[in-house]
Amino acid sequence: MKNGIRAARGKYVVCDEIDLCDTGFYKRALEILRTDVADMVVGSKLAPGAEDERPWLRHLATQVLNGMLRVGVGFRGTDTHGLKAFRRDRIQDVLDACVIDQNLFASEFVIRAERMGKRVVELPLRVVEKRQPTINLFQRVPRALVNLGRLAWEIRIKDKL
Repeated sequence: MKNGIRAARGKYVVCDEIDLCDTGFYKRALEILRTDVADMVVGSKLAPGAEDERPWLRHLATQVLNGMLRVGVGFRGTDTHGLKAFRRDRIQDVLDACVIDQNLFASEFVIRAERMGKRVVELPLRVVEKRQPTINLFQRVPRALVNLGRLAWEIRIKDKL
């Protein structure tokens, strides 16, 4: 994802997820960016008005991860994984500050934008799971925990040194 953002050349960049689609997000997010209300727009599965129709375990996993991000690194939003749109010129410094290359990069990207004073707006998503995810949720947990520990170290301790 980081390499894709770096390679992008447009004024606006939209990041998609292979297993998540809400076509209305694109139009709403670009309207917000064009009116200069935000530097980054994040699609949230947990924001007020969101409709998360995935199986309960996937919904719970999203809640747990975001709770861990709130405790571990002081995240103030409702969701970090999913659809994003942003003005490329205003987010380059955020991208340069990110150190996680996989698994939790999307979370770090949103959290650093928030911490660096970027205007981040969340839009509620409607999410329906139409097929089984290709990545097993339980196989992701160990890597996510390692990256969460690294992210907490980088943001809570290293950034303050």
